[in-house]
Amino acid sequence: MVDKPGTGRPGTASDSDRSIGELVSDATDNLSRIVRLEIRLAKLEAKADATRIGKSVGEFGAAAFVLHLVLILFSVTVGLFLAEVVGWAFWLSFLTVTGFYLLIAAVLILVAVINLRRRQGLARTAVTASRLMGILRGDIRPPRDGAVETVADSETSEPASR
Repeated sequence: MVDKPGTGRPGTASDSDRSIGELVSDATDNLSRIVRLEIRLAKLEAKADATRIGKSVGEFGAAAFVLHLVLILFSVTVGLFLAEVVGWAFWLSFLTVTGFYLLIAAVLILVAVINLRRRQGLARTAVTASRLMGILRGDIRPPRDGAVETVADSETSEPASR
């Protein structure tokens, strides 16, 4: 008898002594072990990716802060330029710069609202999950050439010479 599932060699004498129940038990134990190991691997990979993403977000945050300071200084420069070169009053120059930024903000808000209305949710995930459930139930055969075929479709498409 094999003490641990998956440790014996196929075709050895001990395999012929085992009952179907033991073989099914070993298969389910092996399958659950594979699933646990896959989940563990996914967690480790996700943790490593999350660390990299966290560092990148911090770096982007620092860059955004510096760029924000540059934008403020540039805005003051443009306001002073309009006042000195064009001859506008200071309040009118800075009001013009502020209006320009308000216009940019309005355009960005409009684009964000349009993108939010175009969202589709998890449409592809729902389709693939339903296909997977159909495969597990036996309603759908796994794709061979990228096409999903239901069991009913395959029975009607095969020749009648069975």
